[in-house]
Parts: sequence; structure tokens; C-alpha cells
Amino acid sequence: MNVTLDFGTVVVAVVGIAVGFWLYHATAPAPPSTPTVGTVATCMSKGERLVAALTAAVAVITIGSYLAHGVKTVEVPGGVPVPTATVSAIPSDQERVERR
Repeated sequence: MNVTLDFGTVVVAVVGIAVGFWLYHATAPAPPSTPTVGTVATCMSKGERLVAALTAAVAVITIGSYLAHGVKTVEVPGGVPVPTATVSAIPSDQERVERR
């Protein structure tokens, strides 16, 4: 996979990191002085918060890079047959055989 360092890549990476940072801090437990009842943020451990933040950052970077650059080519390893799609027409005078 080739990665180019252009403006779109930098913007997507920065936004992904910012979303992860925001999510990590947004899910932090509230200070004990403020009464909170049953919020999800108070139940998440530090590890769960970190996993959620990293997952969000990776999702933003992956989706953003596809939106910015698209999928140009798919590399197939040597020696592996390339999957192809085949379409076969069924003559109209023959009925389809249903398999049960």
C-alpha cells in the first residue's frame, strides 16, 4: 500500500487524532463533586476509553482516506488467481430448478 503525504492525508490524520482525543476526554468519569446517575462515562475504565478512542480515530482515518483518495488499485499477490465474476444467461424456455 502506498501512502502519500499530501494535504488531504494530513487533514484526515489530524481530524482522526482530534476525534480520538475528544472521545477519550468526553468519556472520562465526572469528578466526584458533581452527582451523576447512570451515565455511561462513569462505567468505562481507562482501557475501555482508550480502545474506544483508538477505534474512532482509526475509523475516521480509514473512511476519510477512502473519501479523499478512493480505491485506485487492489494488489493481488503473485501466483494467486484473480477472482472474476461470471454471468450466465438462462434461456427463457427453460425453468429454473429450485434447490431445497
